[in-house]
Amino acid sequence: MAVFIAGDLRYCEYGGGMADCANDRGQQVTLRAVESCGDDMTSNAEYIILVVGSYGAYFRLTKDEVDRRFPCIIVYTPDPVPEEDTISLVRKMKEQLDLPVLAIADSNPRSVKNFSLFVAGGCDIKWLGLRPSDVVALKMHPLCMRPMNSKDLKLAQRLLEKDAVVKQRPQWVEELKKMVEIRSKVEVDALSPLGRSFLSNVYFPDKMEAQDWI
Repeated sequence: MAVFIAGDLRYCEYGGGMADCANDRGQQVTLRAVESCGDDMTSNAEYIILVVGSYGAYFRLTKDEVDRRFPCIIVYTPDPVPEEDTISLVRKMKEQLDLPVLAIADSNPRSVKNFSLFVAGGCDIKWLGLRPSDVVALKMHPLCMRPMNSKDLKLAQRLLEKDAVVKQRPQWVEELKKMVEIRSKVEVDALSPLGRSFLSNVYFPDKMEAQDWI
């Protein structure tokens, strides 16, 4: 499974060419391609922004060239459940570039489970958004939310009671409890009624300035 990358990342491609994700934005990158470059991956970025499953968030962040305004590499993983190769690729980027990974995904239990899979796979990440506390703070309209169904609630409860990664992160626990309390899941795309570029021009910059990730 390939990921899509935009931002300040350069690496030697299989066969000897140089890939530049700042100029060739939205480039598909595979684990094999990154592994073939050995230790030749370079970047001046300060963060890896991992967008898990939300193409709308990835499109808006790259369309508004957030990676040119902030020192970051934007990585989009399209698979609904991250595969082992995807986790290994992001982990290799994190380790070789020595950068923190900040994750963005829809506010729902499945996203938290996916974050847990990354951490369990050796790729420590921080949850930047969208978080249930953001949904409350932004006073998002009920029409922007979807009710959690019984499957969502069961997954949330299972994460709270049995997931070792989640249980070691008290702030994740509090966010999950808030999610269950409001019984709503919210897509990152639901920020668009607040402004077409609200995600990239308000939400993301505010988060980065405040270093608001958990």
